[in-house]
Amino acid sequence: MAAKTTSCFTFLKEALTLPTLNPKLFTPLFLLFAAAAFLDHIVNFVFVQPLADVVASHATEVNNTDFSSAEHAKLMEMEGPKQDGMRLILIAFSEVIVALAVGFVKKILFLFAASTTYSGDRYSLAELLRELVKGWISLKGPSITIAVVDALDFASAVLAALIIPAPALMAGLSGVLSVQGLVYLIALLTSLYFTAVGLVGVAASVVDRRCRGVGALRQAWRLVTLVRRKEGLLLVLVAHFVPTAVAPLYRVALVYAKTSMAVCFCLLAVHAFLSCALQLLSLTAATVYYYQAMQSKEVIDALRLC
Repeated sequence: MAAKTTSCFTFLKEALTLPTLNPKLFTPLFLLFAAAAFLDHIVNFVFVQPLADVVASHATEVNNTDFSSAEHAKLMEMEGPKQDGMRLILIAFSEVIVALAVGFVKKILFLFAASTTYSGDRYSLAELLRELVKGWISLKGPSITIAVVDALDFASAVLAALIIPAPALMAGLSGVLSVQGLVYLIALLTSLYFTAVGLVGVAASVVDRRCRGVGALRQAWRLVTLVRRKEGLLLVLVAHFVPTAVAPLYRVALVYAKTSMAVCFCLLAVHAFLSCALQLLSLTAATVYYYQAMQSKEVIDALRLC
């Protein structure tokens, strides 16, 4: 692939066509994780959502009952709702653990597939897995970087929960100009950019074994915000906003659940497959972005000056 770019859209065009260069690797990977996403939707729809509705219904009933009445005490002593609540907590915790594990594997495999394909190798899925298991392709750097990104995401989520958006922020310019409004806007913009920075940082760890952890994120931040800013802004839009475009499909599927389960499951399947395709696009775009940036002498010189 060409090292020089003529437009900020070039890396995105190459990212779109990259999977077509090695379909024997990308096709089974895509189908595997799309099917996993669909299965997760089914589990949520069939098991988790009904249980959550029961727990929410009981909580509403308790809140609407006079706390000093005998009926309130009776509701609080019921064992069924308590067991349902504990079951829901255990299921939610298990789902978080599974989601983190699947997300880790997905990032690793998609990024290594994009990296090896862009560099000219044409592995099949079995061959790529063999390389990873035998250690010929190192997982240490990407694993460290993903762990750092996840830790920072968790910390930013906690910080965002502590920063209560000013009510005036939605009311006009005075809210935006308030101290709390400015802090909220800065945190929002930082979060948007960090989504792309995290992707590029992990891609850097996949491409370069010496680049990992905080160092990889520092280099990615310089690329996105200082060196290749136009491409970086486009990557921010692709990484953060494009995957949310299919979110309404899930809500539409829930609406159809009351009238047609067949349509509901079809919409859930479409949502799962489109979500997986957009995640693949984000990861391949980050990989191509990093490759093209590091193949540019101007970028390398700029990074040395940072």
